[in-house]
Amino acid sequence: MKMRFLLISFICLLTSQVKAQTSKIDTVAVSVLDRMSAMIGELSSCSVKIKSNYDVSSQTLGLVKHSDEEHLYIGGPDKLLLRAEGDKGNRYIMYSGKTLSYYSIDKNHYSQVDVPSTVVEMIDHMNKTYGIVFPVADFLYPGFVDDILAESNNLVLLGMTKVDGKDCFHIAGTTKDKAYQFWIADDAFYLPLKMVIVYTNKPLNPQFEATYCDWQINPNLPGSIFEFKIPKSAKKIKLTPLSVKK
Repeated sequence: MKMRFLLISFICLLTSQVKAQTSKIDTVAVSVLDRMSAMIGELSSCSVKIKSNYDVSSQTLGLVKHSDEEHLYIGGPDKLLLRAEGDKGNRYIMYSGKTLSYYSIDKNHYSQVDVPSTVVEMIDHMNKTYGIVFPVADFLYPGFVDDILAESNNLVLLGMTKVDGKDCFHIAGTTKDKAYQFWIADDAFYLPLKMVIVYTNKPLNPQFEATYCDWQINPNLPGSIFEFKIPKSAKKIKLTPLSVKK
């Protein structure tokens, strides 16, 4: 009986050691992400340039790499402007507190929808309802770090490195369906400089990579840049909700 108890105790100890080796939450990494989230939350306005590369699955070609370049402007809690060009087309998204306007430069058509009255709520609504993804969106959520911790199996600080010549913290983690990496600037503002996500639950493990540059902190952005003026001869169309697309 004593031997059986010792055997069970040894197995439990071994299991706990394996779990400790395979699951780790680094408090220093959490501290860096907390600092970044707090700094972003304190910004009254900002602008950033985003260059992204992402994989799209093809039945005949496997994963095909695509890219976009976007300029994002946020003017307080209820104003946003996104100018984008690339493989998804040339487009504008403007938000001024109550209405979001989407304009395709290539097709000269636009849509307007009523949305919630803050940037964070608007982004959440547009993503869930229409599948529209905004750059830097994850970093804007007040609960960003809590969500990361709730989902992550591992979260570690890999060390210090450089992105575009700037010193930064290199953080990596995993969840049940993806692996991710963040590069956070080691300066007074702790802003994100790069992000990579690998979707480990999808065939061929497609990736998304974004670099963030030309950050402008609390710039004076005139309210007029967030107001949409309908271009001449532009055609109005309706955005199709995800529920209808299915």
